[in-house]
Amino acid sequence: MILINGEENVDKLFLDSGFSFGRGVFETMLVKEKPILLANHMKRLNSGLITLGVNKKITQEEIYEAILKLNCENCVLKIMVSEKNTIITTRPIPYTRSDYENGYSLGLSEVRRNAYSNLTYVKSLNYVENIIQRGIIIDKGYNEALFLNTDGFLSEGAVSNIFFIKNGILYTPKIKCGLLPGIVREFVIENSSAMGFIVQEGEFTYDQLLDAQGVFITNSIMGIMKVVKVDDKVLNQSVIVSEIKRYYDKYVQEYRG
Repeated sequence: MILINGEENVDKLFLDSGFSFGRGVFETMLVKEKPILLANHMKRLNSGLITLGVNKKITQEEIYEAILKLNCENCVLKIMVSEKNTIITTRPIPYTRSDYENGYSLGLSEVRRNAYSNLTYVKSLNYVENIIQRGIIIDKGYNEALFLNTDGFLSEGAVSNIFFIKNGILYTPKIKCGLLPGIVREFVIENSSAMGFIVQEGEFTYDQLLDAQGVFITNSIMGIMKVVKVDDKVLNQSVIVSEIKRYYDKYVQEYRG
């Protein structure tokens, strides 16, 4: 289902700079009984609008109203916002039990993230590079694309953030490595002490990733996904990844907003 500017299935789309130049933002969130971490998503969305110079703010109340209209439960909710348009759609959750059991493989993209562009840190409607590169990597037999930045350090996946484990410590690229500050990435960092782990953000190399004792990726729909392979290298596995996944899954299951 779809809402266009608050109305169901009505063709009232305005051809603004979001359509012409990608000047707009989007958020994709998991909805169980309620939208998971909605406040975090709205903070990032509205911050992106400010960065892009779009004089508009989306409230949590608008999203709750849309969820009721769309009868969205146990689904994916996508919000797209430009100067004159607010479009909200739903779709099924794409990840399956076998995905989590088997884990994901990552393929290194030839494209480098530009850590020096402000737009790198905005989840904008101009997302086509991510989609193209992810498609190229999937066609090679992997599940997700992995990006380095222009300085050669680890950055992020096409639709995910990345963590790796070494000697019981979680490592993840710092935001200034040219990555989108993910909602679940933030959750893992903020709850690391409660889970009994230390997280270090920094600049890390591809070789450090390959030498890790465990790797996982995150996004708001998949949650926590273990990584079993990067390019041709089969990775070590760590029980820590399973512990983090259990902690997050329990949080989602018990989430009341």
